[in-house]
Amino acid sequence: MENINWIQLTIGFLSGGAFGALIKQFFDNRRNRIQPIGKAIEVKSFYDSVENKLLNSQVILTGSTQEYKFSKLYTGTIKIVNTGHNDYATFTFGITCPENVKFIHIKPTSNDRHHLADIRDLPSLENQINSFDIALTPFNRKDSYSFDILVTSVNHDLTENDIKISSSHPIKWVELVSTSKILLEVARETVIALGPISVGLRR
Repeated sequence: MENINWIQLTIGFLSGGAFGALIKQFFDNRRNRIQPIGKAIEVKSFYDSVENKLLNSQVILTGSTQEYKFSKLYTGTIKIVNTGHNDYATFTFGITCPENVKFIHIKPTSNDRHHLADIRDLPSLENQINSFDIALTPFNRKDSYSFDILVTSVNHDLTENDIKISSSHPIKWVELVSTSKILLEVARETVIALGPISVGLRR
């Protein structure tokens, strides 16, 4: 045992096929496990003020052939981020809402000419729908896509939970921290520095 050159033996193992196979197996397992995909949904009503609610105001939007009136209209954003370790040449996901919730507009906001979002059965004033699919090409690691949305509802106050996102890919959805949630947390706990004294205000 004293004559064994452990340093040389270790170097031989590390440079040999056995160690290479272990490394390959490690990365294969990492790629093949269920990948996380981040999502964030934010919606905001046109009718946040007391005056609008009391007056039961309506928004009138003009389509190609007629006008459409909405008493419950919401703007918002949907953001999708590849937070996993896999690159996708094409990544397809679907958006589904209850029957009384309709998309009337959706538009990508963060794509360049090398990142395309193909919205199948595009929502519009003339095509108000509650479900449709989107194909992202490509969707590589760290890629993100954002969409501006316009949604209406009938006898229903819309929340983010009404907008469901799903995919046939072997992934799991994880919630991204939205800007509004960050600002809310900051507002809940504000620290005021008075010389050497810090005063924390929690709402």
